[in-house]
Amino acid sequence: MPLLKSSIKAARKTRKMTLVNRAVKSKLRTAEKHLLSLKDHEAAGKLLKTLIPTIQRATLKNLLPKNTGARKISRYTRYVKSLKK
Repeated sequence: MPLLKSSIKAARKTRKMTLVNRAVKSKLRTAEKHLLSLKDHEAAGKLLKTLIPTIQRATLKNLLPKNTGARKISRYTRYVKSLKK
């Protein structure tokens, strides 16, 4: 247990942010799984348009490494384009 007042506040802040980050990551994973289960180009395209900013926001807030976010966006875009054929 932290002894200093600033350490107590930091621990409380960490706990709050952990819950927020966990929720964002969970939402992201769910959306990714949903996108990969779609076989319709139109529906997948609409979902991709909402998923890309979410991935970028997570990358910006360091929930995902920069290259991981770029790789996911690239792969999902390629997947949606492949559905058009």
